[in-house]
Amino acid sequence: MFGFGKKVEIKRLNIDEAHEKFKNNPHQIVLLCVDEVKDYDSSHLSGAECLPLRLMDKMEEYYPDKELTYYVYAINKALSEKAYKKLIKQGYDVYDLGTSLEFRGLTEGRDVTRQRGKRRK
Repeated sequence: MFGFGKKVEIKRLNIDEAHEKFKNNPHQIVLLCVDEVKDYDSSHLSGAECLPLRLMDKMEEYYPDKELTYYVYAINKALSEKAYKKLIKQGYDVYDLGTSLEFRGLTEGRDVTRQRGKRRK
């Protein structure tokens, strides 16, 4: 009656565990940052690819292989959850890793450290 979709159960993985699995199976897993390119450039996990959330509707153009497993994350975990839901609807095998800010891997885990802006008074 109200057009609400059924609730999607989200498959989640701890970002540290997921990055370790990715490093062990880079040909079977795609580590996908759904932040905008500028945010990806300032901070991302090693080996991650970037496809901003706004382009998720064109996922099949960029990543046509639905046999692979996709791990999605973003700085904002709400964005990674939205990306997860879009990819599930398109038939992808996907896991939501949440926010990259929780990544506690070794220092090699991030290609670039996140720059913090100065506080305004």
